[in-house]
Amino acid sequence: MMNSENYAQTDEKWQALLARSTPTFAGDTAPPYGFVTSTLARLKAEKGERDMLERIGLRALFASLAILVAVVGVSIGMQIQDRMDFDPAVKSLLQADDIPIS
Repeated sequence: MMNSENYAQTDEKWQALLARSTPTFAGDTAPPYGFVTSTLARLKAEKGERDMLERIGLRALFASLAILVAVVGVSIGMQIQDRMDFDPAVKSLLQADDIPIS
C-alpha cells in the first residue's frame, strides 16, 4: 500500500507541476505524460550518457599521450646514454686525437 500511496503523491505533484509550467501541452498532464515529455526525458538521458562517454574518452586520450611521452623520453634517454658509452679503445683514440704532434 505504501508504494501506491507514494505513486499517487508523485503523480499528483507531477500533474500540478505540469499544470503550472506548461499549460500548452494538455496531453502531458495524464500518464504516461505524453510524447513531448518522454522525448525530452530521453534526450536529457542521452546527453548525459554522451557527456560521460566524452569525459571517459578524453581521459583515455590524455593517459595514452602521457604514456607515449614517457616511452619517447625513455627511448631518447637510452639512445643518448648509448652514444656516450664508448668502448675503452675508442676513448683512447679520441684522447690521442687531442695530442699535439710537433
